[in-house]
Amino acid sequence: MENKKKKLDNLRKSFNLLIGVLGSLAYAIFAWGVDGFLLQQNNGSMPWLKLALGFPSVLLVFFIATSISTRSNNLIIRALTWMSAATILSFIISFLSFQGMGFAWKTIYPTHVNQISYTLLETIRGRLFVIIVMSNILFFIGGMLVESASEAMIKSSGLIGWVFPILFCLAFFGGAGYVADANFNFQLRDQIISVNEQISEAAVVNSSQMTGRQERLIRRFTKLNVQLDGPHRLFVGSFDESFTQSVILIDFDGIWASCTSLNGLVGNCEKISN
Repeated sequence: MENKKKKLDNLRKSFNLLIGVLGSLAYAIFAWGVDGFLLQQNNGSMPWLKLALGFPSVLLVFFIATSISTRSNNLIIRALTWMSAATILSFIISFLSFQGMGFAWKTIYPTHVNQISYTLLETIRGRLFVIIVMSNILFFIGGMLVESASEAMIKSSGLIGWVFPILFCLAFFGGAGYVADANFNFQLRDQIISVNEQISEAAVVNSSQMTGRQERLIRRFTKLNVQLDGPHRLFVGSFDESFTQSVILIDFDGIWASCTSLNGLVGNCEKISN
């Protein structure tokens, strides 16, 4: 009997750790995976860089939090563990999104360090506070559901009986990742997507049937003397406090340009190197 109980405890711990790993995947997918996919679809430079740099830390934090909460039967300790994990990950995603990516871009493109500025603005701190609060709530609920999802895996005989509790648990970790993406990635990503779409539009526009807007768009790009329908990669070089105005750096197959973007609308574009 005691041997059977020990086996059940070990199985429960293994399932808890498995759910923790799945939770880290859910968080990372919504925090950086969706961002990477959309950037890849829209010619973003190094679209998977944030996911590659951030996921090891997420996996480690989830592993530690799951291990501690699994060993403790005290609900307060388990709650504080998951809320601490949420706070730590919020600071990690903030650091990676700005200081980390600023350093990464300057390292990858050292000739353009003067055009790259990822200053930690006051509004970023405000967004970080929102992420910390929301993540603490979502991690608290998700963390408390890990045990019940694990129990469902042990006791349920049907597929739906244990799949649904796991997905329900993971939804809260994925939701925390979504909150981080919505506050730190969304607006800057949207600027890249919009500029890329305008480049594509300028590349195929019919000169004999141009609207006034298209004429202005063409003038902004044609002075760069680049192949608009050729390969190009974009990333955010700098941004303002509200994330509504940014400078997008574009690599047109070795020819670099800088375009200002205001709410996604391309302003002035200049060639910055050949």
